Amino acid sequence: MNFILAIFSIIILLLLSTVSFIDGVERVAVRLGLTRFATGALLAAFLTALPETIIALLSRISGGPASLDIGAGSILAAPSITILLGAPLVILAPRSRGLNVGVARNYLLFSFILLPSMLMLLFLKVLALRYTLAVGLIILYIQLAKGIYHAEDEFMEGRSRTIIEKAFRTRSMVLAVFQVLVSLGLMVFAADSFIDELAAHADALSYSLVLSPFGTCLPEVLTASYWTLKRKSDMALSLLSGENLMQATLVLGIGILSTDMQLPISSLSIVVIYSLAAVMLFIGLRRNIGLLIGVPIIALYPVYMIVALNL
Repeated sequence: MNFILAIFSIIILLLLSTVSFIDGVERVAVRLGLTRFATGALLAAFLTALPETIIALLSRISGGPASLDIGAGSILAAPSITILLGAPLVILAPRSRGLNVGVARNYLLFSFILLPSMLMLLFLKVLALRYTLAVGLIILYIQLAKGIYHAEDEFMEGRSRTIIEKAFRTRSMVLAVFQVLVSLGLMVFAADSFIDELAAHADALSYSLVLSPFGTCLPEVLTASYWTLKRKSDMALSLLSGENLMQATLVLGIGILSTDMQLPISSLSIVVIYSLAAVMLFIGLRRNIGLLIGVPIIALYPVYMIVALNL
């Protein structure tokens, strides 16, 4: 009973902090003059990627092989719900706006970057070469982020005051940024609490490959879901595609540096599943047949579960 109550409370906190986070992010994006694509694929994606990045960084500080395995597993498992569940569910929803071409490109880049990177990682035994790959991935993301920032798209519309600005009956960008940071902190706290609760009732394998994404990536899935319900599915897909691109570059690079990512060769099967889903999303979005590929991609998630539990 206490476990169910704790999980329910954490989910409520995640939902409330997500709404507050989006409210603040949209206000900041308007002030910064960001496009809708950059708001989702760059600003929101970077902020919501913090949970899995923090877990990877803390895994080395925590000490012990088990902690490093959990950190590496969380990096490998991070795209599972964003690319296999979140994105296909969004493309099944009606859209009031067209998509930026960068969304489809992000999914293609994700596949072309992640699979070769994991192949190199699994066969690179010299630590210096592994770290060179990690630094290269981080630099690559910086270059890709510049492209996202400068990509042409509609700018974010002006909006009224944020929740905290209304509470103080004033307009202040400082208060808007403060709301974003506090909301993000609550999201990270809730995600970490979610993982801790589930970890207490699961073995290490389930924790790292099956359960951890529901804590680390739940904020971005909830954010995308909220934007979809508000008929802003273009921003939802921008967020998820930007998140996946970041997971294949920046997050993976940090993960290599933090955990050394000593994964079995069989883990490539998971990356192949991700890549297949990404290519399907690219084709579906480019040819505007997203409805036809949404369900097949979701069907890949049970395959991922089977593979993950048998690594």
